[in-house]
Amino acid sequence: MPYAPLFSRKSPISRRTAVRAGVAASAAVTVGAVSTAHSAAQEATPTGMRTEHLEVLFTPVNPVSITLAGGGPPQRGDHFYIDAPIYAVGDLDGTQIGTYQCFGAWTAAATATDAPNQRLTTIQFLFADGSIMALINEAGADPDSHVGAVQGGTGRYARATGTFQQLTEAGAVAGTMGTPGASATPGTPRSVVRAAFDLMLP
Repeated sequence: MPYAPLFSRKSPISRRTAVRAGVAASAAVTVGAVSTAHSAAQEATPTGMRTEHLEVLFTPVNPVSITLAGGGPPQRGDHFYIDAPIYAVGDLDGTQIGTYQCFGAWTAAATATDAPNQRLTTIQFLFADGSIMALINEAGADPDSHVGAVQGGTGRYARATGTFQQLTEAGAVAGTMGTPGASATPGTPRSVVRAAFDLMLP
């Protein structure tokens, strides 16, 4: 089917107006196509990748803070280190399957429990078959709402991406992780945290 001529003597439209209209229409189609493709790409698992949900428990003890004043509650900018044994869900205090290690900086004072978050933390979840590296905000007014980013890994978790949360288990003492410097004593209730990962792996 032959195309109708774009310009004719009967048409009052100018060449410049027609070109502008054509470019605008083309741009609208292109933007729409890119938006649709971007949405689809976000929802789909990339070729060669698979998803995996993983949950473990860890029990942080004897956290350490390095404070500017050399004592007192940690303040914004102070540093900390925490580690913990990792257990399978349903096997707390059974066979240790890994080690949790984290360090970072206080983003608000330890006493500012109404702050959106109190710490920015870099974490290694170390297992026998590899490790997961991650970054997350912790503590504050609603610590269970924080979602962290998986930044990579080693061994079975090499090239891992995704998200994770650190959720305080029911019955645990809230705030134990929020006050590094306080040591646990026998018989003292402790913090039990469930790490829940939504991973994307090759």
